[in-house]
Amino acid sequence: MQRNIREEEGISVSSLLNCLRKVILEVRNDVYLDPTQLYYAFRGQLFHAVIAQAQSDGAVCEERFERTVAGITLSGHPDVIYLEQGKLVVYKSTRRIPKDDTPYANHGTQVNLYRYLVAPQYEVDHLEIVYFDMSNVKRVKVEVMDTKSLMGWLVPRLKKLKDALDGGKLPDKVNSEGVWQCDGYCSFTSFCWTKGIPKPWELKKKEEVKTDAILKAMGRRAK
Repeated sequence: MQRNIREEEGISVSSLLNCLRKVILEVRNDVYLDPTQLYYAFRGQLFHAVIAQAQSDGAVCEERFERTVAGITLSGHPDVIYLEQGKLVVYKSTRRIPKDDTPYANHGTQVNLYRYLVAPQYEVDHLEIVYFDMSNVKRVKVEVMDTKSLMGWLVPRLKKLKDALDGGKLPDKVNSEGVWQCDGYCSFTSFCWTKGIPKPWELKKKEEVKTDAILKAMGRRAK
């Protein structure tokens, strides 16, 4: 698995959007996947196969792109690029379609990373996510991020994952915004949370206490 992530295709966009700790644990250990996880993965692959076959001529489907960032190869496979419209679309199979017009979690970042990957070859000004479950479909437009903000998110995370893949420190556990991934989406939950998965608000409170302590320490040094 490690060779696939790093040597053959570089570090993938999808791995960066995942919990980095989970990515490394899957590389370093044998993984047991719950049948429910396999079901959702299979359903997503099936939908993507059908979508790719249904595209019109001239659309770029499931093509692999890569760019070098901070000396590290980043790669990804956008679902569809409509060249005449300058639009990049990603399809997401989900348990529940978003109620509002806000993308889930890091999905907005994902499509912006794909836009960055394809930029040397294709001009894309419109980004969209199409969410679908077993009964509904919803299109969600995604705002284009400026390059500085995108790189500010990407570069530190890319370096951290590359270092861990090279045998470095295991990445930290997810924070209050990412702990949802531990509930039903990971095979290493009991390893990371021996006393059970904390609530997001519990982690948020600890994060605020830590931030306050750092700010107070910085204030004392300034004096």
